[in-house]
Amino acid sequence: MDKICVVLLAGNKQNECFWPSYNSCDAGVNHDLIVIHRDKMGLPDKMENSWGDVILKNKIINGVDVPHRAFGGYRFAYQEFKNDYDFFVFISDDVIIKMDNWLLKIVNTLNKHEKLGFGASQIFNGGKKYPHPSHLRAPFWFAKTKALNNINWEFNDDHDGEMKIGDQLTKAGYFGVQVGNKINLGYDALEPNHITQLMEKKYSEKTFPLKEHLVDVFYKLGESIYSEYIDSPFRHIGKQNLGIDLEPFDGLIYAPSIEIAKKCLHIENNNHNTYILK
Repeated sequence: MDKICVVLLAGNKQNECFWPSYNSCDAGVNHDLIVIHRDKMGLPDKMENSWGDVILKNKIINGVDVPHRAFGGYRFAYQEFKNDYDFFVFISDDVIIKMDNWLLKIVNTLNKHEKLGFGASQIFNGGKKYPHPSHLRAPFWFAKTKALNNINWEFNDDHDGEMKIGDQLTKAGYFGVQVGNKINLGYDALEPNHITQLMEKKYSEKTFPLKEHLVDVFYKLGESIYSEYIDSPFRHIGKQNLGIDLEPFDGLIYAPSIEIAKKCLHIENNNHNTYILK
């Protein structure tokens, strides 16, 4: 049986975002919850995990915080517990989990192939109109321990880690997928004007920012998804095509790892250079 841990970076928004959603959404599979904290700052009086243990780990060492903020905290947790678990799920304090069986869905997806080594609730692939390079969004991502064991976790700061971790795992021989459609698994829904927040407000307003039970609002659009656009107030992002640029598809392949994925499982190209695990 897989040994799974959920790593929470317990920051300023944990009591507003993570804990209410974690307590209200059924994870669906046994796991330990590892709470990475700063001298217990902001922790609720009662922390429960009906699926396993709650483990507290302070990342203030000799009065000094571990470097590189969120990604430094993720690396710290992995280094401390890598011999104890088969799967790591990394979640920031500002994430709102949105569906029952969210953790079971992650584990079942990654178990489809031994080389399917990592993923995220939000993957943004570069190379189209979307202005950033391909990356896994840092607030909610996950990986098999054996994949993480093959990288050096090299980055210069928190954002640098977010931009590099997917490429490092790909270079180690693994491919990655998006689990969920960017809004229905869980994400940092309260970040002002992020493109995903704008997507949910436009297409699933009644669920924002509450949980959504396995409803794929984008699937219902069918081919018309490629005629829909999201307008970002940020000039460098601008107008993004919903289907082509933002790709809200469960099973979306992390673009740099597509050639690895093709050798392992059936991958569908939707004729817009978007590859989806089927």
